[in-house]
Amino acid sequence: MEQRTTRLEALNATVDTVSAFIFTCFQAQNFDVNTKSDGSVVTNVDREVELKARKLLLELFPNDGFLGEEYGEIQGTSGYRWVIDPIDGTTSFVRGVPLFGTLLGLEFQGKPIAGVASLPAVGEKISAATGEGAWLTRLNASNPTRAHVSSTATLDEAMICTTSYDYFRNSDNASMFHALLDSAGSTRGWSDCFAFLLACTGRIDGLVEPILFPWDIIPWIPIIDRKSVV
Repeated sequence: MEQRTTRLEALNATVDTVSAFIFTCFQAQNFDVNTKSDGSVVTNVDREVELKARKLLLELFPNDGFLGEEYGEIQGTSGYRWVIDPIDGTTSFVRGVPLFGTLLGLEFQGKPIAGVASLPAVGEKISAATGEGAWLTRLNASNPTRAHVSSTATLDEAMICTTSYDYFRNSDNASMFHALLDSAGSTRGWSDCFAFLLACTGRIDGLVEPILFPWDIIPWIPIIDRKSVV
């Protein structure tokens, strides 16, 4: 239990540290932008944040594993693994759109047990650990509040988010996109981790993403677990 507690403290502290750095860079619009081999954009801030988080966490827990979007995996021996997307929504970040965030998850023996998503430009952070509920913290709020999902019961009444038609087309799932348009009550394009945040706090009813990597989803699994959000 002590090992879990100290890691949960480090999880939140690390996200707070790197989110503050990211927000400073966003406000200054001070970063370099490059295109990766898959066509997605990446900045020096993505890379610096991943290395910063890895250094902070592995200095505290040197036997833990670590997986990041930009630098891949470091194997560990403790059974714990950290999973980070340093900036989820880099396209938004580089265009001055505030709908980006840092995702950091913690696994134990292959199962996600805790996760945090911090959206500094929106002023919100959501976090959860298995069995302890999911909690939303707003900028300048005195205490976090319990996260609640939407009560909308049917798809034809639901507001569903998805990042981009491009994702469906590029993954040969264009028919899924059109089926979504035909079936949902309404659709919106609020993207990336912002859509997950909205779904986990009941401000939209669901989201559909045809392409997800481990760092995109592992931090969210403890948050969206039925024992966390209600």
